[in-house]
Amino acid sequence: MSTSEGDILIITSEQETSDYLSALLIGEGYQIETTNSQRQAFEILGKKPFNLVVSDFVSANVSGIELCKHIRGNFNLRHMNIILIVDTKDPMDKIKGIYAGADDYVEKPFEPGEFLARVKASLVRITRDLDANPLTKLPGNISLLKELEARIKSESLFAVGYLDLNKFKEFNDVYGFQMGDKVICHTSQVTIKNLEKFGNSGDFLGHIGGDDFIFITAPEKAEDISRGIVDDFDKSILSFYNEDDKQRGYTITKNRTGEISEVPLLSVSIGIVTNEIRQFSHVGEIGQIAAELKKFAKAIGGSVYVKDRRKA
Repeated sequence: MSTSEGDILIITSEQETSDYLSALLIGEGYQIETTNSQRQAFEILGKKPFNLVVSDFVSANVSGIELCKHIRGNFNLRHMNIILIVDTKDPMDKIKGIYAGADDYVEKPFEPGEFLARVKASLVRITRDLDANPLTKLPGNISLLKELEARIKSESLFAVGYLDLNKFKEFNDVYGFQMGDKVICHTSQVTIKNLEKFGNSGDFLGHIGGDDFIFITAPEKAEDISRGIVDDFDKSILSFYNEDDKQRGYTITKNRTGEISEVPLLSVSIGIVTNEIRQFSHVGEIGQIAAELKKFAKAIGGSVYVKDRRKA
């Protein structure tokens, strides 16, 4: 198993448990980090993505319920699976953990074979079900389709924002794919920041490939989120350019025929679709309108968002 498929964080106040589980998992080829406190775990999770967290349900320095809520409420972390270590036969503890957001639990005393089987099954599920983008770790197309279908089925009001970068291909041609990847990751973080600032805890953010992102939120939140993304993106994007391009306000490139072109700096376009006025019965309808709006926004030029206000 590769490192990217098997990064595991163990959170337990008991050194004996930490050593035992670490030995088991390292023996199976997994990459392990350990901590004995929830506070330090939050710091570690803020710096590095993991695929799986194995944590005490309740111990001196750990609250499994608080840990689950923290992970499920964070766009960067919510894709991770959580296995809780339960030191009791009380079924209510297991139920509380699952309701808080845990994916599974193991009981003490540990049975090595069962523990390893649960870890492997958890990692298989996350690979199969999440379809995470390898660059941003955000959910991909499969998760997006499921989320949109659930919103349509629930008949609740929602807004879909389709975000795309303008002149990204040209930026890649000049600065290279590595810098382009940094811009994509930066865009995801700008979007996450504004979803957390202006949106709701149940909002969704997906990375559907390249420089395209989709977010789902409440209709009354969509414009504040989009406005925040546009403002923050424009304020921060200059840091990815060299001084000459910053001063000029554009990059100089050659097209396929060798002609010199002046390419505007990167900007962001967002098309917003809602079911406030029109109803949707299929995900394809949403995608078509969102693509139309995004194309219209790109034609305006610069960073901008547009919202569909047309009736069906």
